[in-house]
Amino acid sequence: MHFTFLRETDNRRKEIVWLALALLGTLGLALFLVLYAGQQLFLRSYDDWVMVFGFVIFLGCAIAYFAAKEREQRLLNQSLVESLNGAVWQLNRRVAALDDLTRVNGELSDALSRLQAELNESYLRALRALMRTLDARDDYTALHGERVSTIAVVIAQRMGLEDSRIEALKRYAPLHDIGKLGIPDHVLRKPEPLEAEEVALCRQHAPLGETIVAPLRPEAEVLAMFRSHHERWDGQGYPDGLAGDEIPLLARILCVADSYHAVISRRPYRPARKDTEAVREMIAAAGTQFDPDVVGVLAGLICEGALEPTAAP
Repeated sequence: MHFTFLRETDNRRKEIVWLALALLGTLGLALFLVLYAGQQLFLRSYDDWVMVFGFVIFLGCAIAYFAAKEREQRLLNQSLVESLNGAVWQLNRRVAALDDLTRVNGELSDALSRLQAELNESYLRALRALMRTLDARDDYTALHGERVSTIAVVIAQRMGLEDSRIEALKRYAPLHDIGKLGIPDHVLRKPEPLEAEEVALCRQHAPLGETIVAPLRPEAEVLAMFRSHHERWDGQGYPDGLAGDEIPLLARILCVADSYHAVISRRPYRPARKDTEAVREMIAAAGTQFDPDVVGVLAGLICEGALEPTAAP
């Protein structure tokens, strides 16, 4: 900034010198015309002298005016160029800072994504560990989750679902009864038929499971699978009374797989049924309790022997 000021001062000094020399030259030429040539040519009267000196003065003023305007325009252009250069320099600095900030934000975003994935995996492992604690409370529930997941995955594959939804079933279906951790032992392990209040308490395991799994932030359909896998096709299920296509597809598949495995499994209050008996029972409930399309796929798998009936405990 100091050197710029010195350079501008030196340029102004040079301009003043050149302007002064131009004016002196003009005045010298005028004096020559007046003193020598004027007497020989036309300066015969007062008017002639006034005209010559007026012309000289006018010419000098014109030169001074145009020189001043040219200098003003040059200084303005120089100021604009310097301002533009300064703005470009500032813009380059800000672009460089923005690039650095973008890079840092990208690194932070990647780090946060990795941390979130690690936390999700840790939380999922913790939930699976909690599911294993159900072994001590209810052997059926713990084994039931894994086997229902296997059945649901086979149904989904036969229905041609996307790989992402099939992977979601593999990942989350084993946990579909995680909400039973909130059910007291005297209700969960009761061999006799449950009272109305106990039934209502057991039905809370569906929304409770949704709440437990929500921190993993799965897809909306996956999260709804925990809440809605006890809904019925005719709208008589729980907890929300959804009907037909209002029930998410993964929840409908899980409902069929869950019910099929429950029928072929031995329970404290009834013996296990054969797979053919289970299929007939579920076909009879298709269109009321179950999605008819999903039951049809299950029946086809059973007829083909694509499901292991010995998977039940």
